[in-house]
Amino acid sequence: MNDMNETFARAGLRVFERGWLSSNNILFERGEPTLVDTGYFAHQEQTLQLVRDALGSRKLARIVNTHLHSDHCGGNRALQDVYG
Repeated sequence: MNDMNETFARAGLRVFERGWLSSNNILFERGEPTLVDTGYFAHQEQTLQLVRDALGSRKLARIVNTHLHSDHCGGNRALQDVYG
């Protein structure tokens, strides 16, 4: 784990670095789990798997979008269907 990831982990954050056409996601793991941005629609299955792997049996409490471009909010519906 690199220094930045260790710093994030100590702060209770997990960063999902994404590829082209999908925003990176930040999962606030402490307290009520909150995901910032959900990636591109075409990558929604990958987003779901990343969140499932990170949360285990815990529920995602909320989604926060930084803005409404498709690469930042395309996975909203899929996550709401699973965790809503």
